[in-house]
Amino acid sequence: MFIKEIRKIPFFRLILPFVLGIIYKINYPFPIKYLSIALLSIIVITLIYGFYYNRKLDYHKRWIMGFLLYISLFFTGILVTFIQTQNDKQFSESNIFIGRLIEPVKETEKSIKIILEIKEYQTDSVWKSCTEKVIIYVKKDSLSKLLAYGDLITFNSRFKAIQNYGNPDEFDYKKYLANKNIHFQTYLNTGHWKLIANNKGNVVYATAYNLRIKLLKIYKANNISGDEFAILAALTLGVKDYLSPEIMQSYSTSGAMHILAVSGLHVGIIYLILNSMLFFMRKNKILKFIQAIILIIFIWFFALITGLSPSVTRASIMLSFIIIGNASGRRPSVFNSIAVSAFLILLFKPLAILHVGFQLSYSAVLAIVYFQPKIYRLWNPKNILLDKAWALTAVSIAAQIGTFPISIFYFHQFPSYFFITNLIAIPAAYIIIVLAVGLLIFNFFSLISDIFSFFLEWTIIILNFSTTWIEKLPLASINHISYSFIETLILYLLITSIALLIFNQNKKWFIYAFTLVLFFVVSNNIRRINSTKRSMFIVFNSKSTPVMGIKSHQNFSIITDSTFAKNKKSTKYLLDNLLTYKFIKDSSIVRSDLIEKQTKYHKSGSFFFQNYYIKYKDLKIVLLNNERFNEMESPTKLNTDIVILSKGFSSNVEQINKLFAFETLVLDATIPYWQEKTILRDCGALNINVHNVKESGAYIREW
Repeated sequence: MFIKEIRKIPFFRLILPFVLGIIYKINYPFPIKYLSIALLSIIVITLIYGFYYNRKLDYHKRWIMGFLLYISLFFTGILVTFIQTQNDKQFSESNIFIGRLIEPVKETEKSIKIILEIKEYQTDSVWKSCTEKVIIYVKKDSLSKLLAYGDLITFNSRFKAIQNYGNPDEFDYKKYLANKNIHFQTYLNTGHWKLIANNKGNVVYATAYNLRIKLLKIYKANNISGDEFAILAALTLGVKDYLSPEIMQSYSTSGAMHILAVSGLHVGIIYLILNSMLFFMRKNKILKFIQAIILIIFIWFFALITGLSPSVTRASIMLSFIIIGNASGRRPSVFNSIAVSAFLILLFKPLAILHVGFQLSYSAVLAIVYFQPKIYRLWNPKNILLDKAWALTAVSIAAQIGTFPISIFYFHQFPSYFFITNLIAIPAAYIIIVLAVGLLIFNFFSLISDIFSFFLEWTIIILNFSTTWIEKLPLASINHISYSFIETLILYLLITSIALLIFNQNKKWFIYAFTLVLFFVVSNNIRRINSTKRSMFIVFNSKSTPVMGIKSHQNFSIITDSTFAKNKKSTKYLLDNLLTYKFIKDSSIVRSDLIEKQTKYHKSGSFFFQNYYIKYKDLKIVLLNNERFNEMESPTKLNTDIVILSKGFSSNVEQINKLFAFETLVLDATIPYWQEKTILRDCGALNINVHNVKESGAYIREW
């Protein structure tokens, strides 16, 4: 039954080898000369077989043509990925560049962040062409604030390869940007760059981005501000720059975050609005054809304004097929449309397969198309309002079935009341988009625009209140859920097995599902046991203030000062993933600045901390971060395992070497650069084993 269903979706089957080729190239190198030979050979063999032999062979050997086609698509996936991921490594050795802004600028607290495509760079007095994408932070001033998409600038700088902080289980920022084909960044001070020309970008993109700016100004001109403006900008235009951390946390916990990321839902709403407005064009074929053109143009222009995210692109391609099908009197297969949209996106942006948005978008739409009708048929309420509510609930449940394994894998949380949230959030999103369209249309009529802005603002206020209320409900979100990649794949196989068991009534799927449950439980528990029995000592790469951590079984103690302890954003960023992946149940903060003022031992878990001395099991640590060390004297060397130098250390390496017998000297990230150079030089002269956290990442000792 399952195989028969798959056979009905030919393009869905054809995209699989193409995707496998992309994944293979991302993970394994493939020399271009062998790739060209392999792809050319396969294409030639496929053409020869198809033209001369296919008709004469036995019907039962038709699989040969299919196999050759699959191999061709596999190598095509490798080829497009190779083309997209080629990098000019020489450009980073230059210091004079010409580049073009390829995205709208983002203003941060102290700088202007731009995504630039290097067009040319100078090496040995020769200008060379280049297409490398880079991130540049330009010092905020009157000139940098005027930078816009399409501007061409020349600048003098040295690029640095993008690096992570090297903290355990941290967000892999380097990989995140590499998936966008960005590997280098730099900072430009005032006077180190010059504007050459304006408006050198794509005219369509430039028009869309300029319109986005004008629409934002219209919102502001109608007295929509604060959180209401932030929600409106994100929901209608895909601009998330104005969202506060509190609002994002509220929407994330309640399960409404998806409406703030412009997606297929928003494209669908725009389609419904436009289709309703053009109802009079359904009378004959010519008008239907004109209506189809208008709908497609507006849908794609909306996609451009919102930034062409994978979910919006997918929805726009699918809706384009549906619109064309309706105009021509044909209804294309939904699954084939999904497969075609994925193929087109990956053909031009193969690395999109690694983007969370792409994965969530396609897992959601596949689940909705497959599961929603089946879930909806489980109940048939007679009341119209109940029926509509049940239809929305069915969509929410179907989407969660498709996306929760990926969501948990990346974000480690599950919104418990997602079905309640979506009963409010999805209708509210529809109303907000309708009112926003009305506001933009009637913007020139003051009285009418005031009415639209009033209802628009209050709809958003009610939506914000609802998400905040749901966020505060007991167990609103289940946090710190840890699944490995293999366990995520097992979950999807389990969902497939359970679905086929329920809908096909075949007992063999029960055996498969039961086996998968066992695999999942065993895998998760092995990881939990292995993590629990290991101990850790960590010196984190934290530039603002010293941070250390000690793990004992399922307990974790953070040793830091009041500055870090009060900064919830920093603690969350530095520790959340670590606590999740290491299955930590209890964590506590030990204030090092308070302990230093005491003369007695501080006990936290299984370690002791007195002044500058830490003892954990058999591990002995000395922390030097003030001038008291200069007064220390000892007739013999004090035995310790690790000596940590931190902000405030004012002595020298020679003095440390006289007082202590130690294995490793650790420089944390708070040591000033000038002092770091001196310490590293002295360590080299004395042959001391040194770990520089700023350069090598966090110091981790695990046993």
